Amino acid sequence: MKKILENKNLLILAAVSIGCLVISLVSSQKFQRTRDDLNQERYNRMVAEEMMEKMKSKVRILEADVKKFQAEAEKANALLQRKEGAVAELKLELEKTERLNQVLQEQLKSALVQQK
Repeated sequence: MKKILENKNLLILAAVSIGCLVISLVSSQKFQRTRDDLNQERYNRMVAEEMMEKMKSKVRILEADVKKFQAEAEKANALLQRKEGAVAELKLELEKTERLNQVLQEQLKSALVQQK
């Protein structure tokens, strides 16, 4: 009877040991998967941060280009305004000259008529 009890105890201990071994293997596999997932997440975050930094750099470059083009556009608009002002002054002078020319032609005609 003692042998049977000893064998039962041995079998129970063997079963508990095998159970513990199985539990430790499953836990180890879960831990490995979790660690791999964490490493993958870290890698993805690092890649995303690098891409974000590159995009920020491109944005800064593009913003600088926009400012440069806006300054050039403002200069061009100022030049256009000056040229439009000059054209308007020239048109006014041309109108004055045409009126003066008409007056002088009329005076010349009347002077020629009076001479004859």
